[in-house]
Amino acid sequence: MRHDPSLEEWSSFMTNPICPECCSEYVRRVRRKGMGERLLSIFYVYPFSCQLCGERFSFFQRGVRYVRIDEEQRLYQRSPVNFPIAFANDEVTGTGRVGDISMGGCTVQTDAQMALGAIFQLSFGVQDAVSTIKIDAARVRNVQLDRAGLEFLKFQKSERERLQNLVRGLLSARQGEKKATFDEAR
Repeated sequence: MRHDPSLEEWSSFMTNPICPECCSEYVRRVRRKGMGERLLSIFYVYPFSCQLCGERFSFFQRGVRYVRIDEEQRLYQRSPVNFPIAFANDEVTGTGRVGDISMGGCTVQTDAQMALGAIFQLSFGVQDAVSTIKIDAARVRNVQLDRAGLEFLKFQKSERERLQNLVRGLLSARQGEKKATFDEAR
């Protein structure tokens, strides 16, 4: 049986990009790369990136113009969390708390000394010991006092899927909060 979309569903589909790789609605407008993407934006075709699988794609949005914002260069949107984390490499072993997370990395609050550029193995507990997610390699991208920004470099496929499920849940909850706030303001 075929479902004919309503005008509202069709309008939403035409204005809200969906990842062509994994069909996720959690996509984000990203910075244009190269002359080709700059030219396409004249015709309302903009680059987007999926927050779950990382797929980069273009999407037509008639009449929409984006204002350039230089501050935000992250490919993935971070979601606030509070998970315990353990990390280790040949020189340092430590524990801490994950303050925010995305498919691309996380921010860790710890007393351990994490050197810029160092590579660590990570293990963080989501809700219980059964839900531990392991990252085979993460690079320290920035360090500030008791915080370090980590970029995920390598993990097993099963761990990536578990991380995707976690991030999907966080993004879905955030989207639900935004919708509730919008509805209350009306």
